[in-house]
Amino acid sequence: MLGSLGALVATVIANLVGGLIFFWVDRFIFTSETFAAQWEVRDDVRCVDCGRVARGYRLVRAKNYDRTSDPAPEFRCEACSKKKSEELKKLGVEH
Repeated sequence: MLGSLGALVATVIANLVGGLIFFWVDRFIFTSETFAAQWEVRDDVRCVDCGRVARGYRLVRAKNYDRTSDPAPEFRCEACSKKKSEELKKLGVEH
């Protein structure tokens, strides 16, 4: 159907339709409370717990936890991040 309009016009129309559909899907994914746990990952950071330089993880936001405006974010290596996650679960943070 769009092929008779020319390649450029068909591409523009297809991208507009796709954008209109996926805008709402992406908005649901990134704002839904179902997907509330948000992590930040960085390479080559120093773990605040053990001091090891490795890939660093930090929980930014969860259902009842929000560190999005943290001026001094604390990154942890994988092992220390798992320990911290368990501590947060014991404190009632759901992620």
